[in-house]
Amino acid sequence: MPEIIEAEITKQKLQSALKGKRILDFWTDRPQNLISEKKNFKRTREVIQGKKIKNLERCGKAIVINLEGNYILAIHQRMSGSILLGTSNVSNKNSHFIFKLVGGTNFIFVDPRKFGTVWCGSETWFNSQPYIKNLGYDAMRIKRSQLFRLLGDSRMSLKSLFLNQNKIAGLGNIACDEIFWRARLNPRRKVCLLSVREAEILYKSIFIILTDILRYGGTSMRDWCHPDGEL
Repeated sequence: MPEIIEAEITKQKLQSALKGKRILDFWTDRPQNLISEKKNFKRTREVIQGKKIKNLERCGKAIVINLEGNYILAIHQRMSGSILLGTSNVSNKNSHFIFKLVGGTNFIFVDPRKFGTVWCGSETWFNSQPYIKNLGYDAMRIKRSQLFRLLGDSRMSLKSLFLNQNKIAGLGNIACDEIFWRARLNPRRKVCLLSVREAEILYKSIFIILTDILRYGGTSMRDWCHPDGEL
C-alpha cells in the first residue's frame, strides 16, 4: 500500500514532468471514484480542459496538483494505486483516470483495486473536504513539541495514534513498524506512559526511518510503481 514516502516520491517525480504543462483532456471509467465540486464528470472535464499545471504538493498521502485559476486536482492512491507517466497510447485495463497533456504525454492513475480517490474543485472547496481538513501533523514535518503534545494528550496505543491520519498524517503499517522497531518500543504501549527519553528516541526515529525509506525508493514495490516506471 502506498504510504507517505510513496506519495512524496510520486510528487517529486511528477513535479519535473508536469509543471508548466496544460491538460488537453480527461477520461475516466470510474466516475464513482471522482469527488468533484461540479458534481459530475462532464462538467469537471470542461473545467480542467486547457488549464495549466502550476506545481505539485503533497497533503498526507494525497498528491495535490495545483492548476491555474486556484483550481485543484488531487489523487489519493489508496490500497494499490500508482500515477504513471506515458504516451497517448499507453494504458491498460487498470488505467481508470487518464489526463492527456498538450504535447502527447499522459499522466495515468492506475488502480487495480479501484479504491483510489480523485478530487477536482476550487482551492477553497478542496480544503473543506473531510480527508484534507481533518489531516493531522504531517509525519515528514512534525515538530518535537507537536509530537510531545499528542503523546501527552492521548491514552491510545502507539500504533493506533500513529495510524490515525487525523493525528499524524501519512504513515502506514510499514513505516510505523520500522519506527517502533528502531525506537525499541512496543506498538501496544499507551502513549501517555512513555518517558521523556522514550519520546525523544521516538521523535528521532520518525525522521531517520522516513529518510531511509525515501533514500531506498519506497517500501510498496508489489502494489506501487514510480511514475517513471523505475523500481
